[in-house]
Amino acid sequence: MYVEPVTVVEIAIDGVQRSTRYPGGIALRFARVKGYRPDKSPADADTIQTLRALRGS
Repeated sequence: MYVEPVTVVEIAIDGVQRSTRYPGGIALRFARVKGYRPDKSPADADTIQTLRALRGS
């Protein structure tokens, strides 16, 4: 599903792992919405590259 980036949502995770199921190649372990960030714009949001760095590759 593709959505227009308008609202920034803070997501809490327990880790990042490799996944062959998702096109990005990673999965978030135990992801849950922590809150909405009206103080941030979509340009301030982390990218998949940030998540890959957390995974260590």
